[in-house]
Amino acid sequence: MSEQPTDVESDSDASPDAELPGTDDLRVAAVAAACTVGLTLALQYGLGREVSLVWRLLPLGPYFLSLFTKRLPLGEIDTPRNWSLLTVAVTIITFLYVGFVA
Repeated sequence: MSEQPTDVESDSDASPDAELPGTDDLRVAAVAAACTVGLTLALQYGLGREVSLVWRLLPLGPYFLSLFTKRLPLGEIDTPRNWSLLTVAVTIITFLYVGFVA
């Protein structure tokens, strides 16, 4: 009888659906980075407005807020989807305010 060696990759922990720790943070960070770059390009090239760095970095606010509130029990609202939607909402509001009001 020949025993087949057990494959380390066939453990239940190594399934393709298993997520790496910190993946949620990376998703929110990617959305925040894309929104920050998109806001800067839309204001500068789309509307031809030169705005200060503080306004252009506002989409990073929800990302840092999500990092600093990890230890708080926020329940069902603490999901990467919600933080990403908040980041997109902050970006749109910033674009509308800086682009057309200010």
